[in-house]
Amino acid sequence: MRRRDLRKYYRRQFLRFIRSPSLAVAYSDYRKAIKRADWFSTKQSSLHITEIARRVGDRRAVLEMVHALERVGCYQESAKLWLTEIAPYQRKYSNEWRGENLSNQKIIVDLNQTAGDGLGVAFRCSPLLRKVSSIAKDTVVIIEPRLIKTFQRSFPEIRFETSNDRIELDSSYFVLLPAALIALFAPKENLPDPEFHALIPNQEKVAEFKKKYLSAQSALKPVIGICWYSSHHGKDLPSLGQWRDFISRHQATFVSLQYGNVSSAVEIFGRNRIIVDPSVNQLVDMDTFIAQVASLDGVITIMNTLAHVGGALGVPTVVIRDDWFRRDLPVLADRLPWYPNLRVAGRNRREWPTVFDEALKKFLEMEKSNYLSPKM
Repeated sequence: MRRRDLRKYYRRQFLRFIRSPSLAVAYSDYRKAIKRADWFSTKQSSLHITEIARRVGDRRAVLEMVHALERVGCYQESAKLWLTEIAPYQRKYSNEWRGENLSNQKIIVDLNQTAGDGLGVAFRCSPLLRKVSSIAKDTVVIIEPRLIKTFQRSFPEIRFETSNDRIELDSSYFVLLPAALIALFAPKENLPDPEFHALIPNQEKVAEFKKKYLSAQSALKPVIGICWYSSHHGKDLPSLGQWRDFISRHQATFVSLQYGNVSSAVEIFGRNRIIVDPSVNQLVDMDTFIAQVASLDGVITIMNTLAHVGGALGVPTVVIRDDWFRRDLPVLADRLPWYPNLRVAGRNRREWPTVFDEALKKFLEMEKSNYLSPKM
């Protein structure tokens, strides 16, 4: 897979050079900075590429810089770039919302459009739904069926549907897709959103899980959920052995939040070191999984849907970031403004054990300070 990516890079670099030699050179510098994990130079290169790509009309490079600028903390620049250079060419519907007055208008927020992103996009957008509904006459949100219970409980003022088949589309509706939602409500700076509202889990199930885990494994505190694997090829992941060493070094109760068959990993970690709860299957019942996550003291995970779940719930969450610069995680800061209680432990060319220790330190700091009191 990496070889295929390399071939793709050289092919695109050839095309860039034909269009603009300066763009090809700037892009080469950008990739070298990423390889060195020199994030300040990556930021400077991203801004330079943006300027050239806009001038020569290279929308592929512009779209890549939309994501790059967000990763280096340039949220407003990223949003403006998407709205001015990408949005005009990316309309799926003629009535997509771009910031018009909604006081007498209805809006459909379609969060079930991007199957390739899984459920993460819905959780990523969840802190923004109340912002939309507060300025619209009526709001309908299209969402993946497994999320209906949690989102309806969290936003009773909003109508949720699993598809737009039951909605009579007419000129009274605007349609809002995830990319536009994120751009139109982009944070102005890297500070927690004071209007953040956490998702509300099933509190009865939360209490059941708390009771279950407190009675398990001598009730070592804290109780930490972990997730270690992703089938996506574009991630550099710690090995199971490195996870085992991390678990063995620290006194805590660890709970598996990993989807799929985890039996081989559990054998490596040690059956007495991790709880695997057979009553939870996130691939079938997300509302129960969300309650499980909410019952824990916090989460340490690779970048995946769980990171979004923990962040959207207001649960102390630490995400282990690799240096491949492919996930939408910050590289010059350790937090995301839309998830006030999420922290990032970046690899930054270090050995994984050091990154794990930093992740646990960040987690314990959040837990000790009771960092977030979610608004219900």
